[in-house]
Amino acid sequence: MEFTTKIVLLGAAGVGKTSLVYQFMEKKFRDNYKQTLGVNLLKKDMHIEGYGGVSAQIWDLGGQEPFKALRKLYLEGANGGLVIFDLTEQKSFEELPEWIESFRNSRGDLPLLLIGNKSDLEKKISINENEAKDFANNNSMELVITSAKTGQNVEEVFMKLTKRILDNMSNK
Repeated sequence: MEFTTKIVLLGAAGVGKTSLVYQFMEKKFRDNYKQTLGVNLLKKDMHIEGYGGVSAQIWDLGGQEPFKALRKLYLEGANGGLVIFDLTEQKSFEELPEWIESFRNSRGDLPLLLIGNKSDLEKKISINENEAKDFANNNSMELVITSAKTGQNVEEVFMKLTKRILDNMSNK
């Protein structure tokens, strides 16, 4: 592999971080993931157009309050991240500024994508897409709507973020 990247998944407990990662890694969805305690570390090798082989280290951070103290440690060395909220859970949306601030305080202005997950739960969606887009724009991020269950945009977000990370690395 020519490149190694460290990607962190950020967001409140229960937004679907683990489900997204396993959909990306294995093209599978399970309804019964246990909550991530601390951090779950995964690795995927991929090919990125214009760069070749990339080994992505994916750090799935536990979203519970007790792990907040460890967040800075887990963010160390991260090249970019996915900031994830649950489209059906207003509280997960309201906590986004704290996750973004944690990342930017630790890593500066590195690539972040805003992910609205669980689009398959159409009848339960409580966060308006325009509200989410405005939030993304105000925080210099791009919004991508995903469903870990159906696989909607899952591969794309990881590929897009990895490409942005590599573009950022090569511009230094």
